[in-house]
Amino acid sequence: MKKLLEMLKSARVKNGYSQEYLSVILKVSSSRISRWERGKTAMTLEQILMYASKVGIQSTKIFEFLARNGQPGPLPIAEIHLEVFTEEAFRRLSQLVSELEIEHVTIKTKRLR
Repeated sequence: MKKLLEMLKSARVKNGYSQEYLSVILKVSSSRISRWERGKTAMTLEQILMYASKVGIQSTKIFEFLARNGQPGPLPIAEIHLEVFTEEAFRRLSQLVSELEIEHVTIKTKRLR
């Protein structure tokens, strides 16, 4: 949990946000922000995700961090976005990824029509 709190605080500082500024955004006291960051008061998952979103950390990054138990994981070397226009193309692309046995692939799908 300590590493997660350090990650949250680091993102807050990187964004130039004071504890007071963040407390206004999150509608909590600045002393609560301080207690969270020092690990003196436990945070719920909802509070962690809200804090993270306000300092620019995606919820997926939080879940990845928690799943790895704070251990560093493989860092991506590239991020690829594809638009697929047919069901067949999507099926073939999914099959290719499976056949290549690529580890650590995240596929997000969004039906556009």
